[in-house]
Amino acid sequence: MKIGRVLLGSGEEVWARLDREHSVELRDLGDLRQEGRDLGPADGLTVVKPVTPTSTVVCLLGNWKGRDGRDGPSFFIKPTSSLIGDGDTIVLPESCPTVVYEPEIAAVIGRTCRGVTPAEARAHVVGWTCVNDVTATDLGVTTNFPFLPGKSFDTFGVLGPVVETELDPDDAPLRARINGRVVTDTVTSLMNWSTDEVISWISGFMTLRPGDLVCFGTPPDLEPLGDGDVVEVEIEGIGTLRNPVRRSNQ
Repeated sequence: MKIGRVLLGSGEEVWARLDREHSVELRDLGDLRQEGRDLGPADGLTVVKPVTPTSTVVCLLGNWKGRDGRDGPSFFIKPTSSLIGDGDTIVLPESCPTVVYEPEIAAVIGRTCRGVTPAEARAHVVGWTCVNDVTATDLGVTTNFPFLPGKSFDTFGVLGPVVETELDPDDAPLRARINGRVVTDTVTSLMNWSTDEVISWISGFMTLRPGDLVCFGTPPDLEPLGDGDVVEVEIEGIGTLRNPVRRSNQ
């Protein structure tokens, strides 16, 4: 089942089950049986980035074989001011010559999650979506907040296009393209830690709430983005997140 955040004509954003003929509002991410308003065909809806106004986006560093090894995971939080959705423009700051795409899979939390075991983690996830964790690599790593400056610019957190509730997140083909050229072609089974392990670790030091996202890191060997590019992140079973890129003159 595909779900997403929908922008209504009134300006309100709601979660919805997306269906070609009969989309409906979802009242509770933890119980998708609780349906609300009939929203009509999915083709007539404006689907926006899959985060709520209070969402927290937690990201993971070094979670792919071939990247820098760690004894355990390292985390940072992506600021909500950086978030955009499918079709929105990624803006490259003039002050950062080298900005790379980072294709990832993310979990959307459906039920409040605190102190869960790996075996319990999956029951707290409503579904999975695509992420492009855009990064200005020129800014490097700071002592206290790894990669935070280079990951926090407006438009550097790209999410969507929809959330898939039925997917094996630990064995999903993941691809990225720049201007139609495949630049990443891998599978999430190459991650160092499973999605259940990561969610369990995070829930040990913070409470994850419905609408929060957990991003599981990117594979190695990434390429820079340039003015006029179109970058795509595709996860089989979810869809393709596609965004134009432009260089800012400020």
